[in-house]
Amino acid sequence: MAQTSALAKISDPPVDPVQLFKHLIETAGQGKPFIEMNLATIDEEFGVLNRTVVYRGLSSDNHVFYITHRHTRNCKNLQANPKACLTFYLPLVQNVGGKDKDTLDTWQVRLIGATAVELPESEMDALWAKEDLPAKIRGHVFPCGEPVDYEQQKAKHDNFLKEHLSTGRPIERPATYTGWKFQPQRWDFLKVGQGQIADRVQYRLQSNGKWQSMHVAT
Repeated sequence: MAQTSALAKISDPPVDPVQLFKHLIETAGQGKPFIEMNLATIDEEFGVLNRTVVYRGLSSDNHVFYITHRHTRNCKNLQANPKACLTFYLPLVQNVGGKDKDTLDTWQVRLIGATAVELPESEMDALWAKEDLPAKIRGHVFPCGEPVDYEQQKAKHDNFLKEHLSTGRPIERPATYTGWKFQPQRWDFLKVGQGQIADRVQYRLQSNGKWQSMHVAT
């Protein structure tokens, strides 16, 4: 069987990379409970530490943000060194910006050279209110990364849940609950379909605060 090859194309990329990102996330997220992103931070012991987390949305100033607790290793890493990189892998996305709307493409989106900035306290209550019950309980009784005894942790969970259900009081936001937004130096979008050579558009932040976009080789 003869093989074919073609070059994928990201057609008419918008001036603002966030506009393309929003459109991709909206398209990729249809029918899915959540979108995952990989967060890489600088770690004093291991050099680089990465973790796959759930994408939670954009901050009020259009930056990808991440929810965590101050006792986690990732949070401590960001406090010590705010440099980070994020990667989104989005398979089987309906064709975006192309002629054939029925084809499925795979996208990789990277936020390169990002600086993490902790979200202000004024935004945290609204984010906490959106958390589901298991996440709220975890925030109070589970010390992330610490060795634990399963039965003891289960007892803590069950007791916390029982008290919550018996009183009916809202679960208060713990002081450890926080979030970080990421301000990248570059947005990198890679698009490829079956039997294609990938196309890649990169946005580079200029000294005047505007984005310069260009096609770059994969």
